[in-house]
Amino acid sequence: MQFRQLLLLLPCLVLLVALLAPAGSAEFACNSERQVVSCGQLPVETASQQAEYIACCQANVVTPAAAAEATRVAAAAAVVRQELQPAQMRPDLDPNGPRSTSLNFRWGSCLKRRLVVMPTFVGTSWTTVKQTVPSTLSRNVINSVRDRALSILATRAALSSVHNTYASITSVNAASSFVHPAGLSGPAELATLRFRVANPNFRSPQLGAFSVLLSGEGVPPKTYPGGWAPPTNCPAEGYAGPLAMSKVQVLYGGREADSANCPANFPAGAPRDICGHISFVEMDGQMAIKQAMAYWATSDMRYANNALSIIEAWTNTNAAFGLQKENGPLEAGWGLACMAKALELLRDLPRGRAILPSFVAYVDNILMPLMDTYVIGMTITALRNGAKNVYGNWHTTIADAMISFGVLADDRGRYNIGTELFMNATRDYLKWGRGMMSTVDGVQRIPGEVGARHTGMQH
Repeated sequence: MQFRQLLLLLPCLVLLVALLAPAGSAEFACNSERQVVSCGQLPVETASQQAEYIACCQANVVTPAAAAEATRVAAAAAVVRQELQPAQMRPDLDPNGPRSTSLNFRWGSCLKRRLVVMPTFVGTSWTTVKQTVPSTLSRNVINSVRDRALSILATRAALSSVHNTYASITSVNAASSFVHPAGLSGPAELATLRFRVANPNFRSPQLGAFSVLLSGEGVPPKTYPGGWAPPTNCPAEGYAGPLAMSKVQVLYGGREADSANCPANFPAGAPRDICGHISFVEMDGQMAIKQAMAYWATSDMRYANNALSIIEAWTNTNAAFGLQKENGPLEAGWGLACMAKALELLRDLPRGRAILPSFVAYVDNILMPLMDTYVIGMTITALRNGAKNVYGNWHTTIADAMISFGVLADDRGRYNIGTELFMNATRDYLKWGRGMMSTVDGVQRIPGEVGARHTGMQH
């Protein structure tokens, strides 16, 4: 009989437990929300795992005092929410409009809802209203806010260039229905970025971010033993790459299986024992997306050509990428997520259009099989065999790569695989620390932290 089946019989044994247990002991239970979230997926196949499960449940018992405090806080929060109801609501923030398919990003059940000051427009004049943050960030809210902003641009002569740029760069693929360019920034964001950078009198934090992008000033370097660090800047000329390699064989920990794989122009002082990771991810991958964004901010073709040279070099040079059963899938996901986003931003340039088909073929033949084997083969097999706590930082990385590549290639099927993986991974991964991670350095972990290494979320 399985351990959890035995636990189901415990309520029937309450009387016997009460008779036999020492005075003052409490019946064992593990069914509160906190216990289920913290401990529910711990394996219980062995005696040591069962002991860890019981210890986790006991550590997450909600005491009567804590329950009373939770009730008191909930009642106080309800009063606050009632007091913060706005006198006026922006109609384009209605979460129940015609495009209200929910993205299911919710907040406010445990936190006080706060009022924010939002602009509202009537014709060409505007004022502000106090607005509670929508409880559901639906597609209706997102699209309505965007549409309202774009409609206003058409009435403002000083901002007409933003509207014109948006109209000139936007395209929709009939087969996939994807709007291009997309990725982390869509055509509306890119048109706005270009306007703000070109107009320094327009006060925007993006001007400071643009300066940091080009100069790298204030960006903490990732310094390796020996003192070398990847560049933090984004130079129009003088980048040390591309560092394309014909063969990449990355072991766990990022180590390259054979230093003979390192490119001939590998930077002096950089650690050769991790040259595959350095070349594909730390140098060329990151530089590709930075150069593409610099092009959009400046219209300087030198940045676009730098990014396209990196992507083209890997497309034409790399014939083998691994290792499948070690770090290969993760490294492939890291680099692909950056390069796919970069090429998406540059897809309408003549050189971008020329590179796109060969890059898609390169990814499908060399990089994607690594990730498919890990996600569809290894992960699904583990789940079917009853494994618990399967999803982690590798899955979120690969999801990002698949979504980005799906948009770039107008591959709706690949995009759907990536989004499903992202939802599965975040649902399983973003939980209270449990098991050995329920307490770290003597501190009880809190809701919102991940169930594995905290650095994993950076992946």
